[in-house]
Amino acid sequence: MIRTAYVAGKITGLPKSHVTDKFNLVANQLINMGYQVINPIGINDETRPWDEAVRSEIKRMLECDEVHMLPGWQESRGAQLERDIALRLGMEVVYH
Repeated sequence: MIRTAYVAGKITGLPKSHVTDKFNLVANQLINMGYQVINPIGINDETRPWDEAVRSEIKRMLECDEVHMLPGWQESRGAQLERDIALRLGMEVVYH
């Protein structure tokens, strides 16, 4: 069975190229390990308000088997929320 992983980390306030690079690096590593990956980079419309974007991302995250936390996740309200929800629901949380 193919496992599905969601990549979570700080996005807001960082340069777009930096965010894209760090999310895509982990997403590609997971894909090479055989995972199906939900990567919020490139999915979200950057013009949407923060709360709408996070709600949309959480819906996608809930369809996954694992949540992969990128370094610096502690500095992100959205990533903290994603982690808390995943842990409370008994999802596997992996720290990079």
